[in-house]
Amino acid sequence: MKSDGKRIGAGRRMRLIKNVALAAVCLTMVIFNASRGMAMGSPEDQSEDIFSLGEVVVSGRVEGIEAAQSVHIMTSEEIKSSGARTLDEALALMSNVSVQVGNEGVPRVEIRGFRTRHVLLLLNGVPMNSSFDQQFDPSMIPVENIAMIKVVAGASSVLYGQGGLGGVINIITKKGKNGVGGMAGFESGDGQPYLAKGSVSGGKGLFDFFASGSVFRRDHFPLARDFTASVEEANGYRKNSDSHRENAFFNLGYTPNGDLTVALTGNWVQGGYGKPASAINNKFDPYAPPARFGRVDWYGGYTLQLASDWAVSPALSVRSMLYYNRIDQDNNQYDDENYNSFDKISLPNSYRLRNRGITCGASIQPKYDLGAAGTVTFALSGEWDTWIDSGEVKTGGSVSYPGSNTADIGGSGAQGGHGIGGGSPPYLLFPVSDHKDLFICSAAAEYQVNPLEKLGVTVGIAHHWQIREETTLSDYSVSLSSYYDLFKPTRLKAAFQRNIRFPSLSQLYLQDTENPDLKPEKVYHYQLGMEQKLPWNSQFKLEGFRSDLYDVIVLNQNVTPAKNTNFSLYRFYGFETDLDTNPFPRLAVKASYTYLRSQDLSGVGRDEVQYVPRDKMTVSGKYDFDWGMTPFVSVIYVANSFVYSKQQIATVEKLKLADYLLVNLKLSQKLFGSKLTLYAGVDNLLNREYEQSYGIPRPGRLVYGGAEYRFGK
Repeated sequence: MKSDGKRIGAGRRMRLIKNVALAAVCLTMVIFNASRGMAMGSPEDQSEDIFSLGEVVVSGRVEGIEAAQSVHIMTSEEIKSSGARTLDEALALMSNVSVQVGNEGVPRVEIRGFRTRHVLLLLNGVPMNSSFDQQFDPSMIPVENIAMIKVVAGASSVLYGQGGLGGVINIITKKGKNGVGGMAGFESGDGQPYLAKGSVSGGKGLFDFFASGSVFRRDHFPLARDFTASVEEANGYRKNSDSHRENAFFNLGYTPNGDLTVALTGNWVQGGYGKPASAINNKFDPYAPPARFGRVDWYGGYTLQLASDWAVSPALSVRSMLYYNRIDQDNNQYDDENYNSFDKISLPNSYRLRNRGITCGASIQPKYDLGAAGTVTFALSGEWDTWIDSGEVKTGGSVSYPGSNTADIGGSGAQGGHGIGGGSPPYLLFPVSDHKDLFICSAAAEYQVNPLEKLGVTVGIAHHWQIREETTLSDYSVSLSSYYDLFKPTRLKAAFQRNIRFPSLSQLYLQDTENPDLKPEKVYHYQLGMEQKLPWNSQFKLEGFRSDLYDVIVLNQNVTPAKNTNFSLYRFYGFETDLDTNPFPRLAVKASYTYLRSQDLSGVGRDEVQYVPRDKMTVSGKYDFDWGMTPFVSVIYVANSFVYSKQQIATVEKLKLADYLLVNLKLSQKLFGSKLTLYAGVDNLLNREYEQSYGIPRPGRLVYGGAEYRFGK
């Protein structure tokens, strides 16, 4: 995929000059208006606060279950400094999180090697994974309403329920405080993108509110200088990489007294995007995926949540939630690269589908404080998942999965379709229609106690049921974790968990690969770690881990037709380190490294699990000058990721993907008492060509600039 020295086209050069000029103008304004009278970086608008009901795990003490787990937190100020626009861009800075983009064009979030369907995504404690395939698209989640991102890697609380085999991501949103304030911002850059966003928040008396919205457009993203483009991409931009999204979010709180808090939260999203095809259109290449020409021409959905926290007595409190998520989308696969036809009889595998996914549920968590004897928390939850699709599908070619990797912000599973394979021309469209649903419920109990002043222990047990028309599955989760403060600055910790994940609707019912007899996947986590406070306001963490994943559901090619089967055994083990330091009041630096060995123990001729990087290192830092200027730089290094030959190849072959280094830079300046912020930045500063999935190039250098204005209190 390396070029022969071909120059950048004139059109791309002019766009690059224009955007560099835009960034230069922003920087000139920054330097010209800067003065030492300006205060250094101030906190977020004082009318914004953290949505306290966003926590699923009710911990009575700081030394609760999370003290023994591998927990990583990213605040809204850190997100803002990094220049992240969506959830995936923020998560990319965590070393134990891998954000990868394949031939569906959707970022996939993986934790310690576990796939997206094994990661539980929560919005204020409410599950957001797709009801169809239990995945999610983080690029549909803007960051302007996020107060905190909390990532629990590996062993987690049984109160989260089933599904989070690899870990849990909890997005905790902002809420209003007394007074009224807000923000308005705009950003633009290369590839003709623009982002307009705004928020307003406040509170008075018994009520508080927070509302935000954003509009995003992108015609295409730029390719790296060294990439050898196809004819359609000769101008230096990726074909079919357009995207647009509109979001609106609100959060209303009511606190009639000190014992009761009630909140209503809503989120709306709509948009569409292209799925760039493989850059290698060669059916003889043993590693390249088949060329597919897909688009999600439209999607739209919404989420509603009602939450309450009631202190019944000094010892007893009850937290409860009701939620409803829905998303619809038009998921299409066209005949060819023109993206305008479905009915060419010589070409197989096209389809046009309208999908709908709905997830609704409820949970209640009573917690009782036993004083010196600890605390006990119970959790009861129920969730109804529904998937409906209709449209037209062609037979023929190789097995395809319409929508199996597409987007789903609402957790409602709009993706979906029909497996199609076999046959010979003529390939004709035929009508399809399907409707499937299932019910999942869980009952859990978790006990926390401090038998010694420096020792904390947590024990949890849960049972889960998946109820379907043809059968009912049941299984259990258990957890045990402990920490010990060896010295005041030194904490030792250990955790174990057995957890399960039920098969998704897509794995159970997607034609022709359906298998209603699938069993739950099971994981066993083992973790040991330590935390050490260091001089110069620094902290160091070291975690060792091993995870054994049994009965992994994969597509078994050894039967005809191929079926989803509990076939594989995966093992992930390694260690991760984190160093956070603030040696000076204005300087903040974070560095982390994860060493992750993956093993496919299924006996299929594979060593490592495909597309699981062995090494990831991240470094980020910022310095707040006392005149309001803040430079931020981040470095991400990823190495030793492998791809295997297509399953139709008789002998399994392994290929190492190229290691890559990404450097991002952002420079911002606060003016007028921090009311106005001007900024400019460059993503992929070195303009490196890289790919996370074979034949799928990622963006080259992106130059951008923008401004934010804060008003009110």
